[in-house]
Amino acid sequence: MPRLLLLTLLLSPLTHAASPPPREDQCRQAFLQWMLDQQQVFSDRKASKQDRRQAERAIDLVRAEYEKEESFCQSMALARQKLGADPRFKPRRGEIHDFTPDQG
Repeated sequence: MPRLLLLTLLLSPLTHAASPPPREDQCRQAFLQWMLDQQQVFSDRKASKQDRRQAERAIDLVRAEYEKEESFCQSMALARQKLGADPRFKPRRGEIHDFTPDQG
């Protein structure tokens, strides 16, 4: 009887889990592929300046997240968010693609 109870307690977390979390090695592979894709956009001289700048900023942001948390899975979660909606990815005053006249 105690063995049955112990077996039930050991198996219960496995039966109630919806899906296992991604393993760090899977996230690492996704991270490397994502970084390569972003680096290709950043290096593509045929891409628009805004696309290249967004890729550069995305790389910087995700690298900073990895340095802070040291988790490929958390870094990839950030990379999968809509980084384009982040105000840090909008053109900034004085950047090459922002042709508004300087008022100062």
